Amino acid sequence: MAAVASAYTAVRPDVTVHWGTRPLAMFNDQPVWEADDGYDLIFLDHPMTGAIAQRRALVPIDTVLPASVLQRIADESMGAGHASYRWAGHQWALGVDTTSQVAAHHQTRLGALGAQVPRTWDDVLALASSAPGSVALPLYPSDAMCSLISLSANAALAAGSPPDWLHRDGVEMLVELVRLVDASCFDLNPPRLLEHMRQDGRIAYVPYVFGYADLARPPLAFTDVPGLDGVSRGAVLGGAGLGVFPSSSAVDDAAAFAAWCMSTDVQRDVLVPAGGQPGNRLAWEAPGQDSATRHYLMATRASVEHAYVRPRDPWWPEFQREAGQQLVRMLRGGPEHSAAAIEAELRELAERHRSQTPSAAQVRS
Repeated sequence: MAAVASAYTAVRPDVTVHWGTRPLAMFNDQPVWEADDGYDLIFLDHPMTGAIAQRRALVPIDTVLPASVLQRIADESMGAGHASYRWAGHQWALGVDTTSQVAAHHQTRLGALGAQVPRTWDDVLALASSAPGSVALPLYPSDAMCSLISLSANAALAAGSPPDWLHRDGVEMLVELVRLVDASCFDLNPPRLLEHMRQDGRIAYVPYVFGYADLARPPLAFTDVPGLDGVSRGAVLGGAGLGVFPSSSAVDDAAAFAAWCMSTDVQRDVLVPAGGQPGNRLAWEAPGQDSATRHYLMATRASVEHAYVRPRDPWWPEFQREAGQQLVRMLRGGPEHSAAAIEAELRELAERHRSQTPSAAQVRS
């Protein structure tokens, strides 16, 4: 976003945008209301939306921006990137960056194994079994949970059911693969795994990992996720939404900057060259954009367009944080933790969080 903030100076010389950063783990798990430290804007993950709405932790951006602007952004949205930040009748953020879990492979190593890019889950397991160490998966708690959700949503869709965050077949798929990957995966989040993949001498393929267009350079390449039935669907939606803090002294200017970030020109000419994944569908489709990203955009488009929007209920963020930790503990525990046991524990944990989350009235009191 530093490049986008710098470019805004030419449009609004009277407005200066200073950009800070926070660790990926905090983006995944830190409540937005704990990050309000004098900033006007913040990037957030869409599962936070319900809790944000409950606490009014951000400004409903539809109360600031014209309806015509929001309608244009919605019409030009890539997949569910924009809609995922809408809750309780309001738009709480704008989906500036849109991606999903995708697949990654090391072109040289995969070729040396005489293997094609896997399309089905059976293909993934066959590669992992025939070439130990060739398949990896980020199993840092939040990422292990996201992979479980992606596999569950894909399994439900393959069975002809609506996508769901937890499905027995999805749990079994994860458990089976975890037994075939190196234990070092438990210490790796997506950026670290992809860097390790570039340097490590064994990893050839990662079936589920959040995509980064700026990392799509030889020998790494990204493709759509594999599916239980060979169809790329159900991968967890990722990316980032840009919201405005109610404590800001420049709410109108902050909202205007967020809307400017969503324009096709900015997404195409500033965000993509800086390595971002555009939230604007027209920027994905613009001539030259796919080649500029070394074919990242078109190679992963099906996964993004058919991505699964995680639950956004107020109880979900804290549940997802705790569930990721519990899932990893059980996966590390070995065969004694069956898929059935993992599913049962996660369902019980979800129900406990659902029942214990205070209502909006209790939060405001």
